[in-house]
Amino acid sequence: MLQIIISPSEHYSIGEMAQMAVEAGATWLVLSLPETDAGAMREMCADIVELCRESGVMLSVENNVEAARELALHGVFLTNNGVSPVKVREELGAEAIIGAVVGTPDAALSLERADIDYVALRQSDPALIMAVRNAGGQIPVVAYMPDFVPTPENIALIKADGFSGLCAGPKFFETEDPVASISETISILTTL
Repeated sequence: MLQIIISPSEHYSIGEMAQMAVEAGATWLVLSLPETDAGAMREMCADIVELCRESGVMLSVENNVEAARELALHGVFLTNNGVSPVKVREELGAEAIIGAVVGTPDAALSLERADIDYVALRQSDPALIMAVRNAGGQIPVVAYMPDFVPTPENIALIKADGFSGLCAGPKFFETEDPVASISETISILTTL
């Protein structure tokens, strides 16, 4: 699984980045627009929401529960420790896809019991993933690496460490050919 983070860039608009990601075969985009309220996000992202609906691409937003609800997005990815994933589940309902950054095996297991869909780690920590699995946890563990440099070797290491997927983005749009870079990453993740 590859989640592509779409955030403001000097190189492309958020709409252009979303279009490139979808063209490359991405099936999940995460809008990262800090300090943007739901109304402004609705105006900024109307085309992206429509593109994702037409393409069958999942669309989540980082930390903005109000925007997820107002824009009828698939879910929310919580990278801010100040927001309770359990309360977000109650607020958005069972059909919303909710992910959250964690730092311990106990936190991952607790969120799995609370019907949170996936957890994320900010760094590669195979010991944490193994501890979750050894405790019987089946929750997907995603590598949350916004500054990830997409090389075949780095992608292979993510898989080798036991991650279920990768959440990255801005560096893809700094490569010479973002579409090719995203497409290659998807290919490597699905063949390992």
